[in-house]
Amino acid sequence: MIDASVVSGDQLLVTFLQLDPTNFGRSFFSMNLNNQEVDYNFNVAYGAGEKVLDWPLLSLMTLGKDGDFPHILLQSKRLLSKPDNDTAWFEITGKGEIGVDGPLPFTASTAHWTLPGGGRSKVLSLKLLRVLDKPTLLIWAVTKADFADSRGQTVNAVSLWDVSMNGVMGKRNVSLRLSRIAMTLPSNMTSAAGLQSIDLPLVGKLSVGAKDVMVMPYIGNVDLVSELDYTNVDMQQWPGKGFIIRGSSMTDPHCQPIVTWQPFVVAVNLAASAKPAIRALSNSTFCSSRLAQLRAAAIVGDAAAMETGAKLHRVDSSQGPLLMILSSERKTRPGGQLLQLDIHAPLRGALVDLDGHSVQNLSVPLLGDYQHPVGIASCTTYLNGTAVYLQTGGWYHNDDDSTQQAQPGVIAVPINLSQPVQPMLKVTGSSEPKGTAYSSLACSAQGEIYMYGGLVIDRYKATPINHDEEGKPDSSHAEPVWASSGNLQAMRLSGSTVAPTLSKSWKLVPSASQNRTDSSTSIPSPRSGHTLTYLPQETVASMGLSSGALLLFGGSNSSNPSLISTLADMTAAAEALADVDFDRSAWLFDLKAHKWSKLQAQGLNTPPGLMHHSAAVVGTQVMVWGGLRLVSDTHLGKAMQASTDLYILDFSRATPRWRVAAVDNTARGGSIIGFPNSGIAALPEIGVIAVMHRSGISVAAIPQSIHASFDAIVSNWTLNTLNLTAGDWIRLQASTSGHLVVKEPLLLGSNTDGVTITGLGVAQTASSSRDQPTHKRTVLRCDKYTTTAVHFRYEKM
Repeated sequence: MIDASVVSGDQLLVTFLQLDPTNFGRSFFSMNLNNQEVDYNFNVAYGAGEKVLDWPLLSLMTLGKDGDFPHILLQSKRLLSKPDNDTAWFEITGKGEIGVDGPLPFTASTAHWTLPGGGRSKVLSLKLLRVLDKPTLLIWAVTKADFADSRGQTVNAVSLWDVSMNGVMGKRNVSLRLSRIAMTLPSNMTSAAGLQSIDLPLVGKLSVGAKDVMVMPYIGNVDLVSELDYTNVDMQQWPGKGFIIRGSSMTDPHCQPIVTWQPFVVAVNLAASAKPAIRALSNSTFCSSRLAQLRAAAIVGDAAAMETGAKLHRVDSSQGPLLMILSSERKTRPGGQLLQLDIHAPLRGALVDLDGHSVQNLSVPLLGDYQHPVGIASCTTYLNGTAVYLQTGGWYHNDDDSTQQAQPGVIAVPINLSQPVQPMLKVTGSSEPKGTAYSSLACSAQGEIYMYGGLVIDRYKATPINHDEEGKPDSSHAEPVWASSGNLQAMRLSGSTVAPTLSKSWKLVPSASQNRTDSSTSIPSPRSGHTLTYLPQETVASMGLSSGALLLFGGSNSSNPSLISTLADMTAAAEALADVDFDRSAWLFDLKAHKWSKLQAQGLNTPPGLMHHSAAVVGTQVMVWGGLRLVSDTHLGKAMQASTDLYILDFSRATPRWRVAAVDNTARGGSIIGFPNSGIAALPEIGVIAVMHRSGISVAAIPQSIHASFDAIVSNWTLNTLNLTAGDWIRLQASTSGHLVVKEPLLLGSNTDGVTITGLGVAQTASSSRDQPTHKRTVLRCDKYTTTAVHFRYEKM
């Protein structure tokens, strides 16, 4: 089991633990990366190296150049309190029987005042690195800090110690000097003002002020995953810049009630000209205002629970990108916990500033004929520089005759950030669509509006409602019969933010012969519960398109607007879904050629049949999140389950490719099947996506897909993969030599373990074997749900 490794020049230095009971001990070897020959290989004997055997948290550094001796080996108990007893330093000399000298005496000094007390720190990780080409010891600890108005606050701190080795071989001593302190603040604090002291390993309690520390963004609650774990947090060199920290943290329960372990990354740039630049990515980074987050969570919870079809929307403003949600309010029925719409309350909303850590509440009074419909379609566009929320369709129960009715027309809500109350406006014009349920709207930023499919009332049939004494019907009412639509309609928003209008552009109505669900049709089949997404030209440029396009995915041909309410009962669901077809294909509509085409996408992770999901665009990626997924049951037939998978359709190449990214899949908000889990919005300016669930909003780093050569990625893994997180893909173009030399340790943090790849990574580029095809690229994939799995696999071009 590898303990520690470092690359110095052309040498790969590795220490590892032998777990064979007959040959228990640690070994060291040095491999020449040019010829893969081992220059040094020796065992550390038990007895002389007793501490080397017994203590974890191994770290290794060379003080020489190009792999020359001496090398420093550091070991420590996880909990540091007394420097003499809890750490051990060794020099790897390559001389003698065991090639190791030590333990070496060492001292730790600081320019800060040492205060009485201390001993409140717990070390999570330590690492010997070259930071700006200086030998440095980094110690990450969860510890306590005292502020003027609050004492004993739990913080995470990274202390940087300059390392020097003095004396001659056999008589060395190690000196440490504290050079910098970086710390995270508690989630309810926004600055280090009032800081008075902090506990640090090796030296105890120090007198420090706000000017003495570098403040890192809040990244959640970082600790040991288990008492036996000392690999949750790892620190890596950032050549020419500083260092990077990767690991997992627990979500703050005030941000997300369901506590889970999720990845984080912190990049500390010490070479910045003015002051150190620190960047962090984490689901908890935005959570510094607890009350504001609770308000947003309540509004999002209403949106998710009521099945209205409310989505997350992105709104661009002068203060940066914002998340917006508008939802009908809910109330509890008297004497029970069943939720129902409050038809007399206005729409409630929230504007969430993830970068500025604030939430602004919105209220939208209703128009007289607004019925709080279920199954709406919505999008956000811009009119005269103002963000405008558009909504159409949905269905509701008519109280007069208890029939289902469609909400006609389009409403608009201009977003004025300076006003807590926003008006609801009726959009007029020649292109006002008829009432539909579970259709989909797609908006461009220029006011182009596209609408596809949904359920429409095809006709009415007489349905008995009263019977005479003999059981014969004596009265009836007209019950609507719903049907799926395959119409595609284009509109343009114009007018003003006080009187918006829709002008008709065109409408594509398929012929009767084209309204089929088999694979022979050249256009998509009629459907509902799908997504229609506007793709800018730059997203689909690799496909040769000279204009924007529309992406249609998911949905079914079900004609039942109440389908969701039947899914909780497996037997009823099987009956309702028996004749329902789901289209797993992705369809692209070329807006210049006015032509549909079925995408021939590659990839092993094609989404299943989905309904009521959401989609968002980031660069050349379309992310499909949540909704209800089709599953099979051997006894009952078809069934639907809530989905928390994030699928990505990557348009960066001429042939798009599906993949699946790992996001938090535990915050489903309960087992209620009606919960659609469907909101997603992208904010690439701050590097995150936000997804909606009943507990609130979760934030994760934007999954990436990087295409590069072996040398471009691997020669500087730290720099080129700075923003990568779990679920990201790296496609490495095959080298001519057929093998890969890792010039820096490649490490990914984990929930329960640390996975480190060093040295050689073989990438087979061709094979003469009949049972192995010729491969032209290698894919490295990191999956993360409860653990991290890193593996290479080969793909055909």
